[in-house]
Amino acid sequence: MPIQPQIGGRTYPEKRDGCPDLGLRLAVTFPFIQHKERGIEDMKTKLLLTITCMVVTLFATPLWAADAPAKEGEAKGESLTKIDQLTKLAYEGGTLPLTTTPVVGTPNRKYSSTFKPGAEPLDPDEIRVTILGSGDPFVKKGQASASVLIEVGNEEHDFFFFDLGSGALANFDGLQLPVTSTTKVFLTHLHSDHMGDMPTLLGSLAKAGRRDPVEVWGPAGDTKELGTLAFAQHLEAAMAWDTESMAGHPGQSGSRLITTEIPYDKPAKVYERNGVTISSFPVIHIMNGAVGYRLDYKGKAVVFSGDTRPSKTVIEACKGGVDLFIHETFPSATVFAKKASVPEKQAEMVVNNTHTSPAMAGKVFKRAGARMSVMWHLVVDHDTVGPAYQEMRSQYDGPVTIAQDLTVFNITRNTVVVRQAIIDPVAWPVIGKSKVSGPPMSKPNNPPDWWAAALITD
Repeated sequence: MPIQPQIGGRTYPEKRDGCPDLGLRLAVTFPFIQHKERGIEDMKTKLLLTITCMVVTLFATPLWAADAPAKEGEAKGESLTKIDQLTKLAYEGGTLPLTTTPVVGTPNRKYSSTFKPGAEPLDPDEIRVTILGSGDPFVKKGQASASVLIEVGNEEHDFFFFDLGSGALANFDGLQLPVTSTTKVFLTHLHSDHMGDMPTLLGSLAKAGRRDPVEVWGPAGDTKELGTLAFAQHLEAAMAWDTESMAGHPGQSGSRLITTEIPYDKPAKVYERNGVTISSFPVIHIMNGAVGYRLDYKGKAVVFSGDTRPSKTVIEACKGGVDLFIHETFPSATVFAKKASVPEKQAEMVVNNTHTSPAMAGKVFKRAGARMSVMWHLVVDHDTVGPAYQEMRSQYDGPVTIAQDLTVFNITRNTVVVRQAIIDPVAWPVIGKSKVSGPPMSKPNNPPDWWAAALITD
């Protein structure tokens, strides 16, 4: 809510265009004129006051000048001074990220106040991280389930999905990135809220233009049936009808998976191409078969915990320095019990035995020492945000952001900049280059005989 100016003990409301009303303009410029209080009746005096106001408006520097729109490519410098139950959230139309430190360091170029897809190429040594899904297993229109997108500024314009929960691809579509490049997915574990959009990626985005197969990395399990390879094989089998229906379509070759299973019980380097290195590390989450990831690019690093309890393995992954540290955070047991309508004992099991509370997240942030830390996987509403932020702050006073859908982080050697993206909610696919070329991998199927008699043609 805008601050309401006060003059002489009286509050003057702003109009919707951001300009104060006539009384405020006059009272600021000529304090001895209090025309509303003195009940001016003389028409000549009213005319004089009106002319005076016009002169003030044209030639004086207005009080509201600080709220004028910034020049193109220039941030307005707005930020939150506190985060509580009254803070406007992204799903309500809020455009400020949930942080009191939206800029860490000194940027070497200007960033707009919000991120506008397609208008801001990455510098060669830059990383951009976009939260595609910030929510939990209960999918809502205001929050997609778990997913993080990381782009790097190399010549290949590589980007990577880390988890792909339900609703994440709807947010991705608005970022105007080429659907043809949606080929690299790193799964932290196989809970449905972390891989629910995999069928959409495999089938729908192939129909939208991707011709190259999707590479998937994910943890093994205690048995073959519990690993990522078995998941991928069953997913392809479940989508057999969808894939066969694409016979004759160029995208049929893009509806295939290439799966790499990685260890869940030790750190491992799992990807190294085009200047990007991605490593995995074990985390503590319910049972064996969950990992986190670290991405390194040109001296900058992002660590993503996935789902985990507070773990020394996560802190180990942050050694050597980390620019952005995304760590899961659930509401406290008391808040979770109330919001989820479950007994507090059950809430304590969920929060403290399988996830990380806000207070414990603060302790983890303090040990990790990242330039910017992120509370992620938190249900974002007016009952959760304030308490979670304050509980975290009881343990840590460094730069922290609460992730919302489409929170964006730009990372350079000099700075971390945090903003919210404004996307086109009805964007069409952007088509880029493909490695696969030539005709479709198979010919169209012949139509069934009975269609000829059943089809309406006139």
